[in-house]
Amino acid sequence: MNRIHSLRTGLFFGLALLQGCAMKSEPTFEVRHYGEMRSVMREGKTEARIQLAQAAGSGVVAVGALEKLGGEITMLGGETWVARTDSKEVSMAGPLASKHDQATLLTRAVVPQWKRVDLPLSKPTSGARLESYLEESASQHGIDTTQPFPFVIEGTLEQLDIHVINGHCPHASHEHGENIQPWRWSMTQPGFARVVGFYAENKAGVMTHHGTKIHAHALVEVDQRTITGHIDGMVVQPGAALLLPDQK
Repeated sequence: MNRIHSLRTGLFFGLALLQGCAMKSEPTFEVRHYGEMRSVMREGKTEARIQLAQAAGSGVVAVGALEKLGGEITMLGGETWVARTDSKEVSMAGPLASKHDQATLLTRAVVPQWKRVDLPLSKPTSGARLESYLEESASQHGIDTTQPFPFVIEGTLEQLDIHVINGHCPHASHEHGENIQPWRWSMTQPGFARVVGFYAENKAGVMTHHGTKIHAHALVEVDQRTITGHIDGMVVQPGAALLLPDQK
């Protein structure tokens, strides 16, 4: 009987060990970032760090800013979108990456496959509450949320406010002249958008602005063209889909 008990005990702990290893599988993606928010936005270290043509590719998701803070960068689904402004108008380049464009700030990951899940919202949601839903959903689908991870939200936004940087960060200082104001755009009514971003715990000043755990850009169709910009604020309506890296 003791031998049988020992065999059963050994089998139990062996299965438990295997299950534990399965639960702690390695992530299928790696997040890399070039430049840090604090040094780029506040200290003016806006030199080029990586060519967009080098960073682009199949499965790449990325958000960032051009060298000298000359515009916004959003990469998703093999496409690269770059927005520039003179503060009054915005010009877009894409979906192919120009070999001449370089980023001073870029957070990037390669995601082989996305998993599409429902974002569990019961009412329009924004801010810290939305960040909590992102963290909870990612954790439930096997992502280590103590480490940065990419995400995409697709759905109707009740509110969206974006800007395109123009040589100076509007979040870092409000003391800039008329010639370097960012271009700003807001939804006038609820509409569909794709939110491309990264959730990063304890990375304020490095990968995110202070006061938030996410760095996100929007991709929106306006007047039959794609525009992109850094998200200043958004309210997501129930029914939106959340895309997370598939951990299988």
